[in-house]
Amino acid sequence: MTLWQDREFRRFWLARAISNAGSALSGVALPVLMYSLTGSAAHTAALAALTAAPYLVFGLVAGALADRVHRRAVMVVTDLVSAGLLASVPVASAFGALTPVHLMLVAGGVASVGVWFDAAAFGALPALVGSENLVRANSAVWSTATAVHIAAPSVAGVLFAIHGPAGTMALDAVSFAVSAALVRTILRPMTTSRPPRTVLGADIREGLEFLWRESTVRLFLGLGLGQAVAGGAVSGLLVVYAFRGFDVPQDDPRVGVLFSALAAGSFAATALMPAISDACEPRRVTATGLTAGVGVLGLLVGAQAWWLAVLGVALWGLTSTVVVVNGITVRQLITPDHLQGRVGLVGRMMTFGVGQPAGALAGGVLADALSVRSALVTAALPLAVAAVIGWSQVGSESGGELGHGLK
Repeated sequence: MTLWQDREFRRFWLARAISNAGSALSGVALPVLMYSLTGSAAHTAALAALTAAPYLVFGLVAGALADRVHRRAVMVVTDLVSAGLLASVPVASAFGALTPVHLMLVAGGVASVGVWFDAAAFGALPALVGSENLVRANSAVWSTATAVHIAAPSVAGVLFAIHGPAGTMALDAVSFAVSAALVRTILRPMTTSRPPRTVLGADIREGLEFLWRESTVRLFLGLGLGQAVAGGAVSGLLVVYAFRGFDVPQDDPRVGVLFSALAAGSFAATALMPAISDACEPRRVTATGLTAGVGVLGLLVGAQAWWLAVLGVALWGLTSTVVVVNGITVRQLITPDHLQGRVGLVGRMMTFGVGQPAGALAGGVLADALSVRSALVTAALPLAVAAVIGWSQVGSESGGELGHGLK
């Protein structure tokens, strides 16, 4: 049976596709709302940072608990909570009560419950499809997510004109509710093994000890941290880059074009990942992606024409997604099932919980103090350091063995 003949995987895939379509709308609407309320790059970047910081707060506990309980139940409950939080934005806007603080609370709340969803989903997919289909399953899930992110920002521009950014966010609330319903109908177990009930601290320590022992996982985690810092700056400044760098009005559809370009690049990366994985060992893939990312940031800094900016953002989506998907796949293949949640969430803690918020906040502060382009120059530094470290590890004995394992 092929991956797409698997009914259970198709339902998992569809749930993620619908939820990601809604999230893509909110991904444009939230920063536009924040910038329209405050006019501040720092506030807009802080919103991006807040969507990532909960991984640092909840990561260890969420990872340990997700490995103890039924992953399906965690995913359903968190989807429903996210739906309720997102629905509060159009309600508050309708009553004229929407504030920057409200947007921060919603963004942080959705991101917080998303940590628990990710903790369950990291282990659910390997259990659902098996290791032999994992690379292609990850590619399918990520490529679909990025495909909807290509179309959604342009759709968001149309919906903004009809319903406004706040009203558009109601669709994201609906998407989470539909996702919860689909996940609930998946029959195959998403937990293949359950650790014995021990003290929660012992579970957390077991996951950390595994990370300490596995040098390959540690390496990819460190390289992903450099990518995350740069990625946080880029994502936090994307709206400001359009407004200040190219004098794009806040209601101009070109804002959505940048988000679509980012998603198009990511889609290309996920579509190519199975072939890339077969052709190159993982360390070389990540080192190449990091190096290319430094060049792409240089293009964004120097771009004076709008089409070059759009091309640069698309290339950033491609290079960054190659690094991210490759690192996640390596971690999933090496990690035993009963540790998937804990190890996956530690990875998210370091990249999304530490690296991305740090990059977003630093980028926003530098953009207000100097310029958006100066902030992007600074964002290239951690990426360059990670690339140097990555190339120094290419061709090592363990790297070669891992490459054969992925193939």
